[in-house]
Amino acid sequence: MVFLTPYHKTRYHPSEFRGANSRGPREVFNRAHSSLRSCIERAFGILKARWKILEKMPKYSMYDQNRIICAAFALHNYIRLSKVHDPAFNVIDKDLNFIPPEAISDVAPMQEEAQQLGTNEMTKVRNDITTSLMIARRRHDS
Repeated sequence: MVFLTPYHKTRYHPSEFRGANSRGPREVFNRAHSSLRSCIERAFGILKARWKILEKMPKYSMYDQNRIICAAFALHNYIRLSKVHDPAFNVIDKDLNFIPPEAISDVAPMQEEAQQLGTNEMTKVRNDITTSLMIARRRHDS
């Protein structure tokens, strides 16, 4: 498995950007990466808090695990769109940055694994995304 990693030795975490703009293409990418990662962690954290099967995924095939995760997202979205009163959403809605602590307990090992799995192909993908972000930023600023 290969991950799209942030640029190393470059600011990454939101707290490092407080009151400061991104300086240079690598920081622009890392800031976008960090923002998207937080969003994804929040989504999975919410799902894991609601659907207990996701906390410790049983030994299903990757195909079945994928189907379980998609079903959890579909059920979550259905409940959300139907506007049914749901106590779980009350907790989530009070804090837009809510991520259950147990949802991110496995983040550090994944980062170490991702660093070992970096490839030339993913470096090219990261650089292409960085270029696209910079082009979009220039268009927005002009």
